[in-house]
Amino acid sequence: MPGIGLRRLGKDSMRFRSWIVTTFAIGIAQGILSLLLVLQHDAIYSDLLRQRVSVIAQTTAEAFRPILDLNLPISMLRDGEKIVGRGVKIDPNIIAVHAVNPSGIVAHTTGTKPATISDDVLSAMRLSDHDQWGQENSDAIYSGFTLRREKGGQMGGAVIVEYPRSPLEEASRNIASITLRYAFFIFVGTSALAFCLIYLSLNRPRWKLAELRGVLEGPQPAQHFQHAELQSESSALDVRLARLARTLREAGLMYGRAERAIADPAADLDQPRPSPTGENGANLDSGMLTSVFLGRLLPITIILIVASSLLLGAVVIRAVAKSVEPELAARTDLIGTVVSDNVQRALDSGIELDQIVGADRFFGEMLERLPEVAYIAIATGRIVIEAGERIDPYLAPPRERRDVRSHPIMHDGEEVAYVVIDIDPGLITKKFRDAFLDAMVILLVAVLLASEAMLLLTGRTLTVGLERMQLLSAMQAAGDFSRRASARGRGSTQYILQVLTGRAQALHDAFAQALASATDADKTTLRKIGERFGLSGGRTRPIETSSFTDIRLALFLFAAADELPLAFLPIYTRASGNLWPWLDMSVLIALPLAGYLFAIAMISPYARVLVERFGVRNIFVFASIPTLAAHIGLYAAATAQEIIFWRTVTGLGYALVTLAAQDYVLSVAERSQRDKMLGTFTLVLFGGIFSGVALGGVLADRLGQANVFLVSAALIAVAALLSNWLISEDIGRQSADDATRTASGKWAALRYPGLLALIFGIAIPGAVVMQAFVSYLVALILDARGATSAEIGRILMLFFLAIMAVSTFSGAIAERLRVPPPVLCTSAALLSGLSLLPAAAAPGQLTIALAMIGAGIGSALLRGIQVSIALTLAETSLSHIGPTAILGALRTGERLGSIAGLVVIAGIAGLAGYEAAILAIAAWSLAGGAIYAAMRWKQFLTTSYRGK
Repeated sequence: MPGIGLRRLGKDSMRFRSWIVTTFAIGIAQGILSLLLVLQHDAIYSDLLRQRVSVIAQTTAEAFRPILDLNLPISMLRDGEKIVGRGVKIDPNIIAVHAVNPSGIVAHTTGTKPATISDDVLSAMRLSDHDQWGQENSDAIYSGFTLRREKGGQMGGAVIVEYPRSPLEEASRNIASITLRYAFFIFVGTSALAFCLIYLSLNRPRWKLAELRGVLEGPQPAQHFQHAELQSESSALDVRLARLARTLREAGLMYGRAERAIADPAADLDQPRPSPTGENGANLDSGMLTSVFLGRLLPITIILIVASSLLLGAVVIRAVAKSVEPELAARTDLIGTVVSDNVQRALDSGIELDQIVGADRFFGEMLERLPEVAYIAIATGRIVIEAGERIDPYLAPPRERRDVRSHPIMHDGEEVAYVVIDIDPGLITKKFRDAFLDAMVILLVAVLLASEAMLLLTGRTLTVGLERMQLLSAMQAAGDFSRRASARGRGSTQYILQVLTGRAQALHDAFAQALASATDADKTTLRKIGERFGLSGGRTRPIETSSFTDIRLALFLFAAADELPLAFLPIYTRASGNLWPWLDMSVLIALPLAGYLFAIAMISPYARVLVERFGVRNIFVFASIPTLAAHIGLYAAATAQEIIFWRTVTGLGYALVTLAAQDYVLSVAERSQRDKMLGTFTLVLFGGIFSGVALGGVLADRLGQANVFLVSAALIAVAALLSNWLISEDIGRQSADDATRTASGKWAALRYPGLLALIFGIAIPGAVVMQAFVSYLVALILDARGATSAEIGRILMLFFLAIMAVSTFSGAIAERLRVPPPVLCTSAALLSGLSLLPAAAAPGQLTIALAMIGAGIGSALLRGIQVSIALTLAETSLSHIGPTAILGALRTGERLGSIAGLVVIAGIAGLAGYEAAILAIAAWSLAGGAIYAAMRWKQFLTTSYRGK
């Protein structure tokens, strides 16, 4: 019986394909979300494990401080092996504890003494901005503590604790098993629900399409469609199907006329010539019927993807919390054990409890490095030694209250004191809040990616048939029978396509037979008939339909791959080797981004020429090859100079791919739909950028920064394969424009004050905000304040989220406010500058997050408005130059100015600090807006909203 139901469903092509596509999209979302949630759990667990082990590293390191105070190397300490051996006694799971000198040579160890520590561990030790640091590889987890002779002084050595990965791997296996189990059940349940919803939602459209079959048999069955078209209360589906029925009827009439013309060519000479495709209005609704069907299918799919993802995320986050709870408890117990052991040794040495020297300082430093510990004390019934502030007993965990002696201190077989530890519940809550925010980021990225995949699959399996049916029927209604459409399956759409294709082929066969048997005089008339109806006497040519849906997933993946390293690229560059020690580090860190922007500025003017010569598909594929190689090069790069080179190559690829995708939109979109499609293009591009920024930080925390470039390379490879598979080879090819004339006009346009004011007052300061602040300073500032790559990514994504949100409504905002574009442009520039001032005064996660939102809103408004102002100039005072040259001058000036601004801001950061650099960017944006307003003050008073 199940087999019979499936066969019946297979005959219902529309609903079956829609269900398969929706199920596949849900599966993609569940798979991506499951993988990333497991990686997130591993990142949290690994971080907690390293921090716990760092307690041992810190306490062991303190024992070497007296030898450093004497300006002696740590190798001079005689009982060094005994000191490092204490860590193994505290936690027997420890593999080894090493005390190393600054060069990495092992001075003391608990095991067989290696010559040096591995290069990756030494690199982490030398490049860390903090005394406490960690490293992880496939063999072990390392937690280190750097020894300094004075606070902030030169490194005198380090203690490195080597811990096995087995606890992490076991916890990872457990959480993966839980995640996969719940993901499977949620997927099955959601798929079943999708089947029911799609079956009900598409039932009426399926029967309506089935009724169209009657239109092919004669005019009478189409009358009720005509009635629906005339009724004002008819639904959008009824109206579109009524118009399609009329087109099919006209196509049938034109088919009969073509048959009669072939049978009696002389009688057809006096008949009016068929209208070219589209002139009779038959295809003006091209794609609209598809939109009606997607309007029913997309909400169901998106709601199910979001609901299933939220459910899975909630279940897994709860499982993650349970998984890390034992590690949190073990960490607290370890702190108590370390404190009690240190006091125990002092008592065993004959020192009275209240005479232990340096205990307060030792506890205070421990609190600084363990922020979740709010209070540590030694008590005997009264507090003898303490550090920090007590948590209210009603807030403190029960096992940590004073009357619970979880860590007693013994002397002569009797308990003489005990340890009191209070864990700050706020910081533990923050850790889980961070985990929840990371999960929300992962969920959002999974939903975006699944939605893009769903749109692609829907377009290739369901709506492509509708589009071909509309286009083929419109062509035949206009008298063009030159094309055919492939139709596989048993649905109504496939049946109609088979009939239309059969008619076209029948006319070609009849025309060939008539031509073969006609006299020379009749052949001339027949050839005219063939020209009228698109008949050649051979086989019909396949019809080709192209839409932005074909390229949007490839564009989304490429943009995401390009922005994956944004959250950590400055940090990654700083950690690499430097072949130019004479160059300020702040400027060196900015050079990969500067090279990236320079490559975009240089290749952009030639992108259109290359696309017109080679086509969109070839440019996309060929540009992806060096970009993929560049990301592999970034993975293997050992010096900042290599990073600069490879990042510049990625700029070339990014410019070519995005501009080729934009030309694809212009090539396949109808003229009336171009503005809408370009807006969709922008949303898809920034959706990919947003996803890459958000996901890059999460991946960097788990996989390591270098490995993220391998993920980028894989995404680029997938994008290239999709573009090669889905994009027609000839799209975008045409005769090239005169590039020399355009270039000369672009430079001539720079002589006009109005355009110069727009470039230097608005475009360049706006670009400096995005490049120097968002792409450069934010990662460095937050990293200096201890933020993880995931936290940096979450804050950076607010900028692009604001752009996506505001760009959607920017046109409506301008229309509703009804203010001149120069006023709105200046206001956006001032908003960007003002939003940076709190971050300059007190840089922190909150102020920078607010700056991201404000700068994102300002940038979103500026992107559209400055183009509108430039086009207004091209239509009025600079009409003799043309819009292409004007926009070229605007973009080139913006990119070159942003490069110069980035280097200047980097220099300021190196000389005066990050706060001064942020203040300089804010002042630049505010001054630019003021200068533009001063130079264009007449437009503020006289220009109407439309910029005339």
